[in-house]
Amino acid sequence: MRARNNRKLNHRLNVWAILTGILVGGLALAAAPAPELKIIPQHGSAHPHHAYNVVCEVSWTGSPSDFSILPAEADAMDWGTLRVSDVRAFVRDGVNVVSQTLEIVPNKTGEFQSPKIRVRYLIPEATPPAEKPVPGTDPPDSGVSPSLGADPFNIVVRSSTFYVWISGGLGASLLLTALGWWSARFLRRPQPPLVTAGGDVSRDQHAMHAARQHRLDGDFYSYYRELHRMAQAIPLSDSDHVNRIATLAARMQEVGYRGVRPTDDQMDGDWRDIERALAHYKESLQS
Repeated sequence: MRARNNRKLNHRLNVWAILTGILVGGLALAAAPAPELKIIPQHGSAHPHHAYNVVCEVSWTGSPSDFSILPAEADAMDWGTLRVSDVRAFVRDGVNVVSQTLEIVPNKTGEFQSPKIRVRYLIPEATPPAEKPVPGTDPPDSGVSPSLGADPFNIVVRSSTFYVWISGGLGASLLLTALGWWSARFLRRPQPPLVTAGGDVSRDQHAMHAARQHRLDGDFYSYYRELHRMAQAIPLSDSDHVNRIATLAARMQEVGYRGVRPTDDQMDGDWRDIERALAHYKESLQS
């Protein structure tokens, strides 16, 4: 009798434990915040037949397995095409993020509204086992899944020639401004006196050492500036030396104004050219 009562009591306790677990799990699921959708359009205008990227970020706190994010969907477009080009999942500052990059390729110019973007998601705990997606098969019908949406936004599509013209104008303006600033600073800075090379071996070695150090530091403009000063200081008047000075001046302009990085062969060749000019001048002094 007592054993039967104990079994009944244990059975009731088990039932209450199961019900309590279900209730707590349901409350936790109901209290879990829903994921949020953030749309990040590419900065600037779009251009015909060029990709314009829109990033869709779905984020939520809690466990990464709380939600399964489905591929983003969008309404049909009559002014271009859209596809999902990249998907990444990561954690940012303790927040789970699934980032999808939508690639829009316009086929005409004008001002348009973006298609309405939707991102559906699944709640694994709320999905019956029979409806859970199986690897290698299509996911369950997304029509019954909760979804996140965003308001459409304006996209301006400009012709590529207009973009090149604007970019070229801005680039030229920035270049002229930089040249003006550099020229004013250079003219205000006291220049070292121009001394004749070749007469003082220690001074020549110091100048060559300074040029070598500039090259090692990656300061190619200063490297060519030193070589150019050395060439100017060598009192040779033959055509080869005139061409040598012009070549070094051109290299200095390309590196300083255009940002062109000279090749190692060019820098080695110019270095040897200055060494040969110094040697030639010293031989002329001894003869």
